[in-house]
Amino acid sequence: MCALLHTHALPLPYNKSGNAGQSGDKTIKRCQKDGENAPEMDVPQVSLKLIFRGREQPSLQSIRFISGPDIYTAEAPQDRDLAKAVAIVLLLFRSYSTFPEMTLFRIQTAKPTSFIDTILNAKKQSQSKSPICGLANGAFLRLFLKPSPATSRYLDIDLARLKSAAIEIILDGRIVSDPRLVKQMSALIASRKGWDLNDYSIEALSQGKDVAPTSSTQQNRSVSETTPTWDAPPPTVLDNPAFIAIREAIQNFCQDGLHEHLQVRYIRSTAELEDLWEIDNAAYGEASITYEKFQDWWFSYPAGLHALFFRTRVMGAIGIWPLSARLAELFTNGRIKESQLNGRAMRPFMSSRAQFWYISGIVLRSELRGGRAIKVLLSRGIGCWLASARIDFPCELLALAYSEQGRALLEGFDFFKLQNARSMPDGVPLFALQVDDKKQLLSTLNSRGVDPCPPAAAPSN
Repeated sequence: MCALLHTHALPLPYNKSGNAGQSGDKTIKRCQKDGENAPEMDVPQVSLKLIFRGREQPSLQSIRFISGPDIYTAEAPQDRDLAKAVAIVLLLFRSYSTFPEMTLFRIQTAKPTSFIDTILNAKKQSQSKSPICGLANGAFLRLFLKPSPATSRYLDIDLARLKSAAIEIILDGRIVSDPRLVKQMSALIASRKGWDLNDYSIEALSQGKDVAPTSSTQQNRSVSETTPTWDAPPPTVLDNPAFIAIREAIQNFCQDGLHEHLQVRYIRSTAELEDLWEIDNAAYGEASITYEKFQDWWFSYPAGLHALFFRTRVMGAIGIWPLSARLAELFTNGRIKESQLNGRAMRPFMSSRAQFWYISGIVLRSELRGGRAIKVLLSRGIGCWLASARIDFPCELLALAYSEQGRALLEGFDFFKLQNARSMPDGVPLFALQVDDKKQLLSTLNSRGVDPCPPAAAPSN
């Protein structure tokens, strides 16, 4: 419903222990083969976070393997060939994230000494001390399936465990989600090893149909032609999480088996609040409000954050905050920035009605994107706000749009542009939605596939 996405953003928090090959106090010592027994994960599917450094020559620095509440980390630089090989395969796989649900993703080649061989050879090294080989007790390398017969030169991705959209790419602290840039990164990495992507083909099947040609992934383009312009980030970066989340919520609710463990409730501690802010700050950097401001809003109006939890882990949130008539006037006239909205002015609305509301963001962690989780967040989060907030109808909802996708999203929910970007001190346009009564708002939400549900218990002051 909103496009600003400042409350909580897509990336996952770092494993602050900084120890490769560890989860909690368990050190990963060896790599396991496909057929060996492996520890069961809390959820059947996993997600990955790949950290890269260097715009002109990107290199994989670390891999985070997330399964339910567990986060396993492996540092990559010492595994030079293996790090390059898994990075190329996963980047190519991630570039297909916009395609329909795949039933097969296969990379094959006729060339010897390929990056496919590098990965398959690593899978055979049962006693390897490689952090990548031992990542998540070997579960990471088991995502790459061996060919049959073994003499074939291809590998598949285990689509039952890993979806392309569940791979998050971070380059120099910035999320890279544009499929073109993701593919360009793979080409740059391959070129440093002398692997020519024109020698490889991809077979991607979806519900029995091809979603990509089984030919060269680069269409005979040179590496120089695929060098990205990093100074101009793709326009989908800032608003991409919300855009995908709403799109999936409206068009593609799938049974992911996780919704029974999901709940929407208020933030109960500063530790949970810090987790949310870390996610936001990692995704948006300067576009994110400071933690002090984040804390100021929450301390003053704890009901403003409706957070999604998988068991006890923060997975996403929607932020809706009350504004006084004076702050709303200053904000809509472009006289103050978002960061100048102060919590002290929100506190009175815990017990009195507010006519103006600011939607600061809606986001979801990558491992739950594309499933029913966003439906849970939207339905229960908005339902919680409608049931517990003191709304003075007719009311007005305000939101900033940081991209064309964000603007389209807001307009899709009947928001209209109130101020142009040049009139706003944040440098982005301000949108508004005027709501006569609760019935009108419910009708708008229902028509977009959002059915608000009863809320969780109200927060304590």
